[in-house]
Amino acid sequence: MMQAYPFGYRLSDFLQGVMDWVFPPHCLGCGIEGENICPDCYATIKRIPANVCPYCAAYVSTKGYCPSCKNRKPPYTQYRAFAYYGGVIREAVHNLKYQNDTGIARVLAEYLLKVIRSENWEIDLVVPVPLSKKKLQQRGYNQAERLARPIAWALGKAISTTALLRIRENVSQVGLDLNSRRENVRGVFEADPAEVKGKRILLVDDVFTTGATIESAAGALRAAKSGLIYAVTLCRSDFNNFDIQNQ
Repeated sequence: MMQAYPFGYRLSDFLQGVMDWVFPPHCLGCGIEGENICPDCYATIKRIPANVCPYCAAYVSTKGYCPSCKNRKPPYTQYRAFAYYGGVIREAVHNLKYQNDTGIARVLAEYLLKVIRSENWEIDLVVPVPLSKKKLQQRGYNQAERLARPIAWALGKAISTTALLRIRENVSQVGLDLNSRRENVRGVFEADPAEVKGKRILLVDDVFTTGATIESAAGALRAAKSGLIYAVTLCRSDFNNFDIQNQ
C-alpha cells in the first residue's frame, strides 16, 4: 500500500504549483516556457548506467568493483547517482547551488527518487551532507538539504540536519587531486550517536567528484555507530571529462 505524503510535502507541492502558475518556469536547457527541464532536454541527460561499481559508480563491464575500488572498503555500503555532470544537469546544479531554485530542487529530487527506489534500500533516516557554518551563512541554505527533504517526505522517512555536522572549515576542493581532496576533508564531520546509532542512513549530496566528501561524511556516521549507509548524489563527474573539477 502506497504511503500518503505528509501534509508538509503536499502544502509545499501546492505552493510550488502556485509559484509556477504565477511565474512559469523556463527549461534550463533550451529556455522553452512551462517546465524546468523539458522532455527534449531531459532526453539529452547522460544517465549513469546500471552496470557500475557500487563504491564509486564507475562503469564496469561485468558486475563487481572497478579496479580502483576492488581492494578498498569505504565506510558506506553502496553509492549511486542519477547522471553524469554536464549539459542541462550542470545548469540545474548551478541553479540549485547558487540561485536557491526550489522548483528545480523538487524536479531533481524526483530524479534521485527513481534511483533510490530502484535499489530497494531499507533506510531509517535521511541525512544531507552539511555545509560549514560560514558557507551556510553566506548562501542561506544547503543545496543537499534542498534535495534531501522532498526525498524524505516522498519516502515517508525522517530527515535530520543535526545528525551530521561539519565541525571545521576546509579550503575549497577545486583543483585538488584525489589524495589532497581526501586529506582536505579528513575530520571535518561529526555525527551525533543519539541520532544515528543503529540507524540505516541515506546520505544525500549534489555532486560526487572523487568521493572524498561522501567518504568522510560516512566515516563520521560509522564512528557514531550508525547502521548501514547508502549514499546518493544527483550527479557524478565523468572522469573522461574533468570540467567539474575546474568549477
